[in-house]
Amino acid sequence: MAHKVLYYTIKGDKSKAQRILDEWGLGSEIELVGVAHPTGVSPTPELMAGCESIVGENAPMRAEQLRAAHEAGVRLYASLSIGTNHIDLDEARRLGIAVTTCPGYCSRDVALHAVALMLDLMRRVSISHRQVLDGIWAPREGYMPVRPDGLTCGLVFFGGIAREVAPLAQALGMRVLVWAPTKSAEELAAAGCAKAESLDELLAASDVVSLHCPLIPQTERLIGARELALMKPTAFLVNTARGAVVDEDALVDALDNGTICAAGIDVMVHDHEPELLNQRLLRHPQCVVTPHTAYVSEPADDALRRMGMEAVAALVRGEPLPYLV
Repeated sequence: MAHKVLYYTIKGDKSKAQRILDEWGLGSEIELVGVAHPTGVSPTPELMAGCESIVGENAPMRAEQLRAAHEAGVRLYASLSIGTNHIDLDEARRLGIAVTTCPGYCSRDVALHAVALMLDLMRRVSISHRQVLDGIWAPREGYMPVRPDGLTCGLVFFGGIAREVAPLAQALGMRVLVWAPTKSAEELAAAGCAKAESLDELLAASDVVSLHCPLIPQTERLIGARELALMKPTAFLVNTARGAVVDEDALVDALDNGTICAAGIDVMVHDHEPELLNQRLLRHPQCVVTPHTAYVSEPADDALRRMGMEAVAALVRGEPLPYLV
């Protein structure tokens, strides 16, 4: 019998995944059940029934869903994501359900987006466009655009995305300073970067602060009122990590008070619930917001589907699972 896999994605289109399986000679061994779902909605017990694996996109798997998955016979949850903050890993471990992710599939895209937001803020592109739409044709309205030459770009953590940001920032003439507690000064120097001994040091020295940390208990609201107050009044904040890394109300207050100059945001606390988005931040004239789109590109989507199916194929073949959390 074919191994039944719930392919639970935003669009429910399994054609790309099916082509990958056919390419590997597994098209007849694995039955993909494509189901579309709204962002942030978990699969029901009825959908999971009889499935050996679930390939999930933007689908939380809390303890309740994992228990239902276990009862249905699910042995693998292949998450089409890098992060795991939407999965109860302790419960998955207790139940014996393997969890895989897709590390690095969109690092280049997110890095490009982060640098694009930096340049957008420096040159006032979106902010000026907003003024033009409001009937204001005034090149010198608002803060003065700046050149990146000689500015300091501060990177919070130094994983795959930040490693891609560093040479792009350096190519623009920026000095790169990194706060990454697990990285040595020698390792950072090999990438042409300087090491900040503390987050406070990085915030005070940087002209642009770009966040690249995972959302874990230690990084939730990592950037709050105290941290924003340490930044230069001319500084920019860019967040392409996770919304909850920043205290959004504190950021709005900092923009209102001139504590920092402007912000570029691709992730917000309620990414998956647009009706709950922080409207003060969303509509702030000194904030450029994109709809959690930094990871999107055709090459990234291809890599994402392929990595998810690699985990499924390994399970079927009895091989060690790639990308196991």
